Amino acid sequence: MHVRFLGHSSFLLEFSDSTVLIDPCVHCVSFGQNDRKIPSPIKMEDFPKISLILITHEHEDHFDKKTIEYLANRDGTCVAAHDSVLSELNIPARCKRAVNSDMLLNLRGVHVRVEVAHHPQAFYPMAYVVTADGISIYHAGDSDLIEEFSPDFNAHVALLPIGGNITMDIVDAVKCTKVLKPDVVIPMHYNTFDICMASPEEFAKKIEKSNLKTRPVVLAPNERFEYNLPKIV
Repeated sequence: MHVRFLGHSSFLLEFSDSTVLIDPCVHCVSFGQNDRKIPSPIKMEDFPKISLILITHEHEDHFDKKTIEYLANRDGTCVAAHDSVLSELNIPARCKRAVNSDMLLNLRGVHVRVEVAHHPQAFYPMAYVVTADGISIYHAGDSDLIEEFSPDFNAHVALLPIGGNITMDIVDAVKCTKVLKPDVVIPMHYNTFDICMASPEEFAKKIEKSNLKTRPVVLAPNERFEYNLPKIV
């Protein structure tokens, strides 16, 4: 399984039979009064065939309508999001799948568990645990640190925001990692805008200095990370 970082909070998960895109952010050039500092490393026309798109909430840095509509109409991609988000998309009804927190679904060859996220600036924020090929990836969305974080997630790979202000900062992301205990943690939602500046290297060093067995992985935009299940000896 490959995790490809597309900048900000956007990831492409490449499983053996499915490709899952989370929170595309190709056309967003500003957020509020903050101009984008790191451009998207990919154009919407360059995406491979996408099986499923997951949207955590409605903010433009996570909900790229133009890219989603392009991919859904090109590939017949299933788009899973809250009903209020789906209502803004001009895509076929068959491509829409309304979801809420605490739902369990099988969509386009992957198992999706919808989790709670705490992001008061959004109408209905969510997080996701995506499982396929025996591998689970947790995407926290724009969440603060919350009591609902649980080791029951059983995620092999955790994608956590570290930028602070409107999400977890580095300290809280380390705390979250200590609860989840994933094999790998990948930071996200940092340095794209002035509102979320943070050092992924500092985050990685804090994880390395902890007693965790978790491996921190910092990805450059468009870089891919290959995860393989540990061999049972």
